[in-house]
Parts: sequence; structure tokens; C-alpha cells
Amino acid sequence: MKDKPITADELLKRLHADSDWLAEERERERAFAQRQAEHSLGEAPLVADLRSAGIPVSSVWDLVNDRRRWPQSFPILLAHLDRPYPDAICDGIARALADPELRFAWHILADHYAKAARGSRTEQGLAVALANSADDEVMPELIALVRNASFGGSRGLLLDALTRSRLSLVDEALHEFLQVPTLAKEARRIIKVRRSRRQR
Repeated sequence: MKDKPITADELLKRLHADSDWLAEERERERAFAQRQAEHSLGEAPLVADLRSAGIPVSSVWDLVNDRRRWPQSFPILLAHLDRPYPDAICDGIARALADPELRFAWHILADHYAKAARGSRTEQGLAVALANSADDEVMPELIALVRNASFGGSRGLLLDALTRSRLSLVDEALHEFLQVPTLAKEARRIIKVRRSRRQR
């Protein structure tokens, strides 16, 4: 006979009766609290500058998750992007800069993207920022970044910018990216979106 499935409550009771599991859980909680404290301390200068500009945040991630727009944060975030923050904070700064109004800073973001550690959260966040701030003027440069295989998986995040463009070179690039296994799924999605918009 198969064992009777246990409920979530029963599983929790068993886990809480397991001294090894409890010790591991306490260690996980302690490590998480320590990371949170280190991040709060690490980003304190950035939070102080944002608050001085009238932006009520306790972390840069408050900006990322806020539906309101804070354009006065842009020069502060760009200045702090040059500082040696931990990866998670740099990621938050980059994502807080993912705004179409940052077109003027696209090349600054691209320089940081090129220098970011491969596979880091910072690289991912900068890819999101580049995609959101790109316009047709920088589209050839963005496509060149996507073609650069050294950027790895973050290239897929750059592709989102191609959704908005009407340039013919974007269609050519998307069909090229269909042949790249790590980009093919996203390229197919964007091709469908572009076709749908043209049929409206």
C-alpha cells in the first residue's frame, strides 16, 4: 500500500520536531538577517541622498517596486552607479533606472553593462535598464550587444527593446536570433507581438 499523503500542517509539525531541521532553519534565518543588515548598511549613503531629494525610501528596491515615478532620483542613481556597492544593491540601482526618460543616459548604462561581472545580478539589472531606455537611435548598438555572446543570458532581457522599434533592421536581427538557442524563445515572442501590432 502507498503511504497516505500528509497535509502541510502535518509536515510542519514533523519538521518542527526535527532538531536538525530546526537548527538549519535558525541558521538560514540568521544568515538572511545578516545579509539584510549588511545591505541596509551598505546602501545607507544612497538612501540618504534619495531622502534628501524628497524620495521617501528605506531601500533602492522601494523605488523599483513603486508604481510612482521619481525623475529626481535619476541623477542620484546614476552617480551612485559608479560606487562599489554589493551586487544586489547595484542590481536595484540599475532596475530603478529602467525608464524611457533615461534615453539621455543610455550610453552610460551601456558602459556599465559592458564592465559588469558576467552572470551577475548587476548585469541583469543593467540589461533591463538598457532595454527600457533604448530608442531607435541606439537600436543598432543594442542589437550589437545582443549579438555579443559574452553577455550570456542577460542578452535575452535586451531583446524587449526590439518590441517598440519600427526599423527594418530589427526584423532582420530577430530572424537571426531565432537561430540562437538562448534567444530563440524571446525572439519568437517579440516577432508575434510586432506582427500583432502591424495588423491593428
